[in-house]
Amino acid sequence: MAKNNPFSPTFGTSPPALAGRDAILEDLDEAFETGPSHPDYTVLFIGIGGTGKTVMLNAAEDMVRKRGWLVVAEQGNPSGLIERLRDGAARLLAEFDSEPSRRVSGLQAAGVGIAFEHRSSSQGPQDLRSILGSLGDRLAQTGSGLLITVDELHAADVGEVRELGGILQHVTRREGRPIAFAGAALPYIEDELLQGQLATFLQRCSRYDIGPLDAAATRNALEIPMSRSAATIDDHALGRAVEAANGYPFMVQLIGFYTWKAVHDPAAGINDADVTVGINRAESRIGRLVIAPTWNELSNTDRRFLAAMTEDTGDSTLDAIAQRMGVSTNYAHVYRRRLERAGMIVTTARNTVAFGYPTARAWVSQRTVQLPPQ
Repeated sequence: MAKNNPFSPTFGTSPPALAGRDAILEDLDEAFETGPSHPDYTVLFIGIGGTGKTVMLNAAEDMVRKRGWLVVAEQGNPSGLIERLRDGAARLLAEFDSEPSRRVSGLQAAGVGIAFEHRSSSQGPQDLRSILGSLGDRLAQTGSGLLITVDELHAADVGEVRELGGILQHVTRREGRPIAFAGAALPYIEDELLQGQLATFLQRCSRYDIGPLDAAATRNALEIPMSRSAATIDDHALGRAVEAANGYPFMVQLIGFYTWKAVHDPAAGINDADVTVGINRAESRIGRLVIAPTWNELSNTDRRFLAAMTEDTGDSTLDAIAQRMGVSTNYAHVYRRRLERAGMIVTTARNTVAFGYPTARAWVSQRTVQLPPQ
């Protein structure tokens, strides 16, 4: 078995080669250079699980740290988002004020996890908006900035997400402080969190759909880590791996990881047999890691909806699904939203949906789900 596997099939871990996202990274770099007037200074990365949303947040954080910026990174847990962001920003502000002679760039490696000494409530601003305002003013004087990132934004409390949007609207857009924002979320955030007057700021954030990689990017994501590890791969074998990955970044990492494990001597060349093992293991693992946990949480009606989709070879219309389920189209709409929230399906056109994950159609087809007789 080959050692030092160059692939990383772990959710939230940056891949060895960030392929297919160059244009987005260039836009972000330009935004951080330009400042709050740039539309991409506040941005949302939207996509199903495993497409690389967290990876994009990691890349943005790395990018600003190289500029000497500070970072506050949080998860969108069901409650406490505003409090956690406030505490993180307050720690940075306290450190900044306690050592005014220290260079801002010296703080960047420490991040938010460093143990700072807290100021008492009488010594400084206490609410998030005031803290960000004070921190932004100090950073502006040094030519630096702050990036706030929130992963799994869809999982946060709706009221807190909208409150955060209102705060950033003031400190970043209206007051022009160097405080940038990047969030990552599942697609249903568009319907559930970004509606209404209170969500104006988030509605105006730039949106990037983090979707499938094209064939060239998929090829690079597989081939570059191999070549960096002094390995070669047969062109036909590489083509099969690219096709099996279907542009899904997490699948790319799984195929690469298990192909590498199957190889005895990568320097001697990775062949078709190695890739066959890699594809088979990856297809099994993606079912267990991604599809099965979600499937187990679904109702029987959710499962019937998915089973009805397996009768199509491509995208499915809601009318066809409803007919197969023996329900009205309006009824099917309800379950479409539930399954979108779960990440199992994505909307591809008006009243048209597709499976969210590669191999999901085959995986669901292998499960017994009772549909009513036609």
